Amino acid sequence: MIQKHPARSIRYYNYFLFDLDRTLWDFDTNAKNNITGLLHLYNLPLKESESFYNDYHTINQKLWADYERGLLEKERLKSERFHRTLLKYGIDNPSLAEQFGREYLERMPLQKALMPYALEVLEHLYSMGADMVIVSNGFKEVQYTKIENSGIGKFFKSVIISEEQGVNKPSPLIFRKALSSINGVKEEAIMVGDDFVNDIEGAMIFGIDQFFYNYRSLPCDGVPTYNSSDLRDLLSLVTPRQ
Repeated sequence: MIQKHPARSIRYYNYFLFDLDRTLWDFDTNAKNNITGLLHLYNLPLKESESFYNDYHTINQKLWADYERGLLEKERLKSERFHRTLLKYGIDNPSLAEQFGREYLERMPLQKALMPYALEVLEHLYSMGADMVIVSNGFKEVQYTKIENSGIGKFFKSVIISEEQGVNKPSPLIFRKALSSINGVKEEAIMVGDDFVNDIEGAMIFGIDQFFYNYRSLPCDGVPTYNSSDLRDLLSLVTPRQ
């Protein structure tokens, strides 16, 4: 059930800014499937691919945070996250980690799983005439392919990738660029995302409303405009047709 900011009334929106990974595109399911396939491809002696993925996820989160803060180069991130994960299983092979990381990114955009109800929601918003843009901190060489392969590209007027813009979420600059790309106005715009810091706080700083897609029931430092574990709650927020 949607939770509304206690000091705000329900509003309707014409412009929707969407995060991609874990908001529309099911990153965890796709990454698990991708990694499981690679472990088999390389015939690595790991019995539990689920355990490997969980270790990778923890390591990747830490390294990705460094990357977003400008403390880690992109090319090093690609291989280092797998090198550190493989080390936990007694495999110290930087060359293998680099190759594994390269193939991981090549195969990742071929995965097509979407978050629950994502396609249904996008179809409805599109049919209602909403203007939509994707705002992502992901790597440009994979994000565009993810969008097209999963069949959601047709719904978006614009795609804004931080790497191409020279600035990451939560900087208000990237939200400004995203909204400008669809000729939107702040009063009629809302940001939809699962990352409270990058998506929700970034939108707060920029000055637009927020829909925290909180499917993991995470605590948050602050009160978003809307807090929900179900993307379908967005359907009640699109501007009704006249």
